[in-house]
Formats: sequence, C-alpha cells, structure tokens
Amino acid sequence: MSDNDHSRLAAALRRAVQDLHASTGIAYVPADDGRLLTAVTIVGLPVSLYTALERIRVDHERYTPAIAYRTGRQIIGSSPETLSAPSAADVTMPFPYTVASTPAQASGHMVGVLTLLWVPPLGPRQLLPEHKSRCCGWAQEMAQDLDIARQRYARARPASVPCFLLPATGDALGTDVSFLYDFQKTASALTRAVRPQDVIETVVHRIMAPFDAQSMLVGVLEYGRQRILGYTGYPPEITRSVSVPTPAEPLFLENETDLAAAHLGALGDGLRACALLPLISERRTTGTFVLGFDHPRRFTAENRAVLVSMTGLLAQSLDRARHFETEHGVVRRLQQGLLPHMLPHLEELDTAARYVPAPGTDVGGDWYDVLTLPDGNVGLVIGDVEGHSPAGAAVMGQIRSVVRAYATEGHGPADVLGRTNRLLAELGTDLFVTCTCIWLDRAAGTAEISRAGHPSPLLRLPDRTIEVAAPEPGLPLGVVPDAVYHSEEVILPPGTVLALYTDGLIHSRDTDLVAGTEALCRLLAEADELRLEELATRLLGITGEGAGRTREDDAALLLARYDGALPGAHRRVSRMSVQRHDLQGVREVRAFLHEKLRLWGWRAVSYEVELLATELVTNALVHADSDVDVRLREYPDRIRVEVRDCDPRPPLPAPITVTEQGDIDAEHGRGLVIVEAMASAWGNSPSGRGKSVWFEVTATIMDGP
Repeated sequence: MSDNDHSRLAAALRRAVQDLHASTGIAYVPADDGRLLTAVTIVGLPVSLYTALERIRVDHERYTPAIAYRTGRQIIGSSPETLSAPSAADVTMPFPYTVASTPAQASGHMVGVLTLLWVPPLGPRQLLPEHKSRCCGWAQEMAQDLDIARQRYARARPASVPCFLLPATGDALGTDVSFLYDFQKTASALTRAVRPQDVIETVVHRIMAPFDAQSMLVGVLEYGRQRILGYTGYPPEITRSVSVPTPAEPLFLENETDLAAAHLGALGDGLRACALLPLISERRTTGTFVLGFDHPRRFTAENRAVLVSMTGLLAQSLDRARHFETEHGVVRRLQQGLLPHMLPHLEELDTAARYVPAPGTDVGGDWYDVLTLPDGNVGLVIGDVEGHSPAGAAVMGQIRSVVRAYATEGHGPADVLGRTNRLLAELGTDLFVTCTCIWLDRAAGTAEISRAGHPSPLLRLPDRTIEVAAPEPGLPLGVVPDAVYHSEEVILPPGTVLALYTDGLIHSRDTDLVAGTEALCRLLAEADELRLEELATRLLGITGEGAGRTREDDAALLLARYDGALPGAHRRVSRMSVQRHDLQGVREVRAFLHEKLRLWGWRAVSYEVELLATELVTNALVHADSDVDVRLREYPDRIRVEVRDCDPRPPLPAPITVTEQGDIDAEHGRGLVIVEAMASAWGNSPSGRGKSVWFEVTATIMDGP
C-alpha cells in the first residue's frame, strides 16, 4: 500500500467522520488469513487513543465490526445500558456510545468494514435512515482503497499498527499522531506482559513493525555478562558468536559509515542502519536493545524520543517478567515435585493422568497417585486441597505422603481416609481436603472405593454404559477429627475404564456441574477405541480453553483401564531403564527391543521400532536431566513404545523467542521428523512430573518366534 493509497483512504475516512459528526472512524480490513479484522486507519478525538479496538476476531459474537463482516449487513450498536450482557467494549468505553459498522465490497468480495462511533461530547445519538445510508455510501467510496490495504495486510505478519489521525477542519488531512497511539499501546502491552517471551513478542509487534525494522535483538546482563534473551532477523549462530555491547547512552547509527565506526562486528552484519539502546531499570543498566535495518535510516528527533521512551518501558517490563519467571520456576518445580514421578508399569492396568493448574497460577492443591499395595494390587488416589497457593500445595504434599504411608502399611481405603483425617486435624491447617481412594484387586476384578467429600468416580463399562460409583461420600478431610468413612466394593468387568477427577474438570464459570458431568459421561461413553492418553486430552476440553470456555480451577484426572482377560487387550509388556546421560545405554535399548520383538514374533517391524526408539531415547538422554524409562507394549495389531523422562517440556521448538535454552529445545525436536514419517501414530503427553513420548508401529502379518 503506497503512501498515496493510504492518503486517499485516510482522507475518505476523515471526510466520513466530518460528514456524520462522529467521534471516531476506523477502517478495518481482514488479516491473518481472514481470522482477524485489523485497523488500518483511525481518525478520532484523543479519547480514541485509548478506546479504539485495533484487532478483532472475525468470529467474535459481540463486536459490531466482526458481525458486519461475517453477515455482510450493516450493524448498529449502542451503549452498555441497552445491552443484554456486558461486552469487552464496555470496559474500554465506560460511557454511553453509538456504533455503526458497515461492510464494504469490491468486485463482489468483502474487503473491509467502516466503523463510526459517537461518544461524549459528540454522542451517543439516534441514527436516522439517512445517516445509515450515508455510512453505506462512505463504505463503498472507500472499498477500492480498503481492498488495496487488505492485500497488503494479508501479506504482513505481524501487521503494522494503524495510522492514527486527529480530526481536522477544512481540507487538511489531520494531524498524524500515530507515534503517540503506538506508544500508548506499547505501554499497555508491556504492562500486561508476564513472561519474557510475552515481552519479546510485544517488541516484535509494537516496535519492530511500526519502525519497519528487519531485525531485533534483546540482550540482558546476568552476573556481569550479556546473554541474548530473544532475537529475530539474525541467524541462529548469533547466540553463540556475538558479544553484545552495552552502550552508556543511546546510539543511532544511520548509515554504513556510522556502523563501521561503532565496531559492532557480527552484530552489524547485513545492516545498513541500527539503533543501539541501553536497557535501564531502577537506574541500573540491565541489558541492550538492538533494532536493525537493511537500508539507511534517518532517525528524526521524534523517532529518537519515542525509541528511548519505549526502551525505558521495555527495560522495566523485562525486569519484572524475569523476576516473575524466576518465582514461577520455583513454584512450578514445587508442584512437579509433589506429583508422582511416573505412573507405575502394570500389566493388567493401563493408566493415564493429567494435572492442569488454574489460569494465572502454576501451583494448587489437586493431585493424583497410583500406588502399589503390599499384596501386589493397585491403589488409585485423587484429591483436592482448597485454594491455589503454595500453602495448599504444601498441604497436598503432606496428605499425599500420609496416604501412601498408610496404604503401604496395608490399611484399606476407608481406614486410610480415617487415619489421614485425624492427622490433618492435628496439623492445625484451615484448609479442607477432599479425596477418593480405590483399591483394585486385579485377580478378582473388584474395586473397593471410599470417598471423603470428593466427586464420585465413574465406571465406563465395556458395553459403553456409564455407572457412578457412589459410596457414602463422607466429610472432607480436616472437618471433623473423628469422622468415620465407609467403603463399597464394585465388580469390574474386563475392559472397564475408571475415571477419577477433581471438580475443576467439569465446573467453571461457563460450565455448571450438571452440564460438565453430562459432558464427561458422554465423552466416556463415546471413547470406545480411544487410547487413554487421547481420552484424557479430550476430557480436559470440558472446561478447557476454546469455544468460549475458560477454566477457573485446577483440574486433575486419573484414568485406568482394567483389561483382565479381555480378548484384544495387550498381551505382553516389558520395560527397561537407562541412567541419565548414559548414551551407551541406547545400544542396550536396541538390543532389548530386538530380542523382545524376536521372542514375541514381531521381527517384521523390528528395524522400524528400534530406529524410532533410538531417536526418542537419545533425545531424552541428551535433554532431560533424569533417568529414561522405556516401555514396550504389545497389542494384537501393533507395537507401542513409550519413552518417559522427567522433563515436562514437550519436544517442540519455540517459533519467535530464541534463547540458549530455546535452541536446545529446537534440537530436541529434530529426530521427531523421522518418527512422524515412519510411525503409524505418535504423540507426547504428561507423565507424572515429566512426559511420555510414544509411537506405534502396525503390522498385518506376524512371524513366529
């Protein structure tokens, strides 16, 4: 979009605002493959700096520009008092208003939306038919220029920030205050940024794009040395080969002569201009911000003032985000340390578990456990400590240890809950705990269940019916010291799936308990051939992100399938472990798989299984500071290999923020290309405190041993 094209669009928008005596006019075009409406030009009073919506999801149900674009109809909205429910716009415009959004078409295609707003002191107002008609006329007058802008924004990612003009009288175009608009939006975005990655993404979108820069680098001082925290536009070697200078004052290098005099070395390779600014927070220099250009660039006084001010905001936000990330890491490690290290390896019982903290927290009181009982049977435990705090997590850790200790002594589930309740009362905590214990007798095919105020576990039977295992609920732990708990025994037909969960899985602001429970029962009934890991992921969606749902509470889930003598269940399983960093153990893994597959009659797929397992085990040994557990499981038509370690990070590289650790993560995922190409199915999922990366190889013909 040339400056001339943009001037025409801005002039038409200014005339529309002037003609209809509006407070604000915004020209929107589709971007990001049609998923967003993004503002190209804004003309408005100073209040518009704070209230104009820069980007709107096309599928949004309340914003008039999104509705107008989807329906192709003009949409009129009004102030919050007339709305049936509050919208996000009410927060940014806490005063009466009127809004008119009119779609624009060119060559039979929707190309954008003209939105006009009337706010005090010019509005709100009742729009007459003639006003609505004039809005349509202005939208069509701008259609060709909107189409040009649409084509440009379809290619720009992230899209540039909109041009912002104050209204003008006469034939003047209006004062361009885009730099003030961008500064306000940058300050707001940096205030909301919680993690260093959020800060880096804000820099890319709100500083790089508006200044038309081609590269960016943020270096931070750690123990007196510079570390590159994030970059884009540079080659990956930048993190290892470049020393980032920390200037005492901002440097604006406008051409190659200036760059040569600054002696930037590899940092200046390929650049024709550069801004080098110190990051200063609380009067301390904390790092360096580099903005690079592939063309000579004159930095006006306005450019310099804005960049220095933005860099000051960046330094403070980055300092805050790094402190948060440090605290966040401590809390995350606390939570991971309190969850099971790994679910035990059981021949007659397939298990899967999930724990998801409440949004905005990384620690809570939900937990699950799988216990090996003294008689060789299995105990399933799930519980919930009220609240979302390190204190709740500490109580959870105590209760989990107590339950394990009493179970190891050989007590039944009701007795375990009674003893734990008395101990919790002695601890003097004000926090209540709910818990369910299930002791499985795998030989008899029975389950003894006891509850302490916890949601009833569900049984998904082989005929797809759902039964609620509902023994007497009992009081939550810690309410009455001498509370008595009871248990009930149920029969488990082979193929039964047990689902233990906390209420965060089925209850949120958007999902009531009845609807959440119905969804849980429906998904369990529909599971049929789903693997437990896939089923666990699907169940998290009941109150998870998406489709307007927002999880509010921790959610823990424990699934167990009792196979017994069920035809078609896995017939043989085996496992081995490799000590951490023992790369020689990879050869032992291959030998182990080769021998087992030969004995089991799966020589036809032995090569593929050994190769893929080698990739996963090598990745785990190199990147996870833990032992590696390799599990081999036979099904009638396929072989499944699971590689488990204690690193919770999924094996995926980060797309924008690149740090030393991020570069390691990228290496972590390269072997997965081979796995994806050769395996019949593969994936990764949480496993206790770490993760499990698995693959399956199918075969239609089995050989003899």
